[in-house]
Amino acid sequence: MDKVWTLTLDTATPYLSLGLFRGEAGLGRVVRVERRHEEVLFKLLEEVLREVGARREAISTLVLGEGPGSYTGLRIALAAGLGLAQALGARVYGMSSLLAAAWPFLEEGKSLTPLFTARNRLYYGATYVLEGGRPREALPPRKVRAEELPREGLLLDAPPDPRALYELHPFAHEGVEPLYL
Repeated sequence: MDKVWTLTLDTATPYLSLGLFRGEAGLGRVVRVERRHEEVLFKLLEEVLREVGARREAISTLVLGEGPGSYTGLRIALAAGLGLAQALGARVYGMSSLLAAAWPFLEEGKSLTPLFTARNRLYYGATYVLEGGRPREALPPRKVRAEELPREGLLLDAPPDPRALYELHPFAHEGVEPLYL
């Protein structure tokens, strides 16, 4: 059996973002689960595998969202992803959850600041610019107060996009490093 599928997974936000992709083929799902990621994750994975007609053993690569976000949420995706990768002999890459949320909305030469609501009236945010089709981090991930936010170019609480994690794979780094802010 050819190992040709890439599994994308992010649980840093109230959403579970999961996808399975091979070239243009594939399927991504985003489900708002609040704090029930672990209850839904493997059932959703089996549904997506069935719908694309693939077996778990055909997964060769995983791209995992590294946050920032919920401490427990981050650990769920990373633990599940690393466990699957070890069992399958798959490679693992990490990617910013904020960039995965912003990617579908980035426009050439324009900055965009995706934000995830944090606790205590704070936000997790980073600023990205698309230059020559490549994302550039203009401001790194950080915690910010509402009054510190730019007046335009904001994207609030958009879920990390499963296909974006796949498309951003060339810009990801091997291994994972959760971003706890």
